[in-house]
Amino acid sequence: MKRICIVFVGLLLVGWNGVPKNELLEETLYARYYSYLDQKYSDFILCPRIEIERIKGDTRRHIVYASALNYSSHHGDVPFDRIHFTLTDTPEKGVEINKVRIQKGISEKESQKQCRNRN
Repeated sequence: MKRICIVFVGLLLVGWNGVPKNELLEETLYARYYSYLDQKYSDFILCPRIEIERIKGDTRRHIVYASALNYSSHHGDVPFDRIHFTLTDTPEKGVEINKVRIQKGISEKESQKQCRNRN
C-alpha cells in the first residue's frame, strides 16, 4: 500500500496530463480531508481549494480550511452552491471536523474565482 501511495504522490508532484503540480496537490489534499465529511456533502467536488495552517508552528498539527463547488450545477442554469469546512488534524485526535457551512446560489463571479487557475 505504501508503494502505491508513493508512486501516486510522485505523479502528483511532477504533474499529470499537463495539470500544474500545485493544483494536483491541492486536489489530493482536498480528497483526503473530504472523505471525513458526511455523505450528504458528496456532490461538493468541483474546483476544490484548501489552505493548511500549522498549529503553533508544529509540522504534525494542522488547521485545514477547505471549499469546493457542487458538481450537479456545472451543466445547468442553476447557480453553484459552495461548501466551506474547517477541521483539525493532530496525532492525538486524528481528523476532527470543526465546522461545515453551505453557501447557496453563489454568483457567477464567485464560482469563477473558486475555479481560477491556481498558479
